[in-house]
Amino acid sequence: MSRRRRSSRTRRIGNTGVESEAEREIKSFWHGSNGMPETPGKIQVTEQAASVIRSLGSAPLTGQESVTDHYFEAVYQRSVALATALAAAAELVGEDEHDE
Repeated sequence: MSRRRRSSRTRRIGNTGVESEAEREIKSFWHGSNGMPETPGKIQVTEQAASVIRSLGSAPLTGQESVTDHYFEAVYQRSVALATALAAAAELVGEDEHDE
């Protein structure tokens, strides 16, 4: 009779704690030698989401400028709302606590 193999989950849990050279190289490649970066400063939520885009002029769609401006504005506002939600989840919205 042949020996029965353990399932892969059991093999993963049963780690011996000894890393091979290949595992160390893989870990070094993906994780790098640097520590975690510093926490970024707080961000300010913009009131004018499309101001930079508007400064470039209207979209070159003859006869559809007002419609495209409306939809582009909606996309810009939505992107600001999503970015603000992500920043709020990471507690990065508001004034900096320290003056630089």
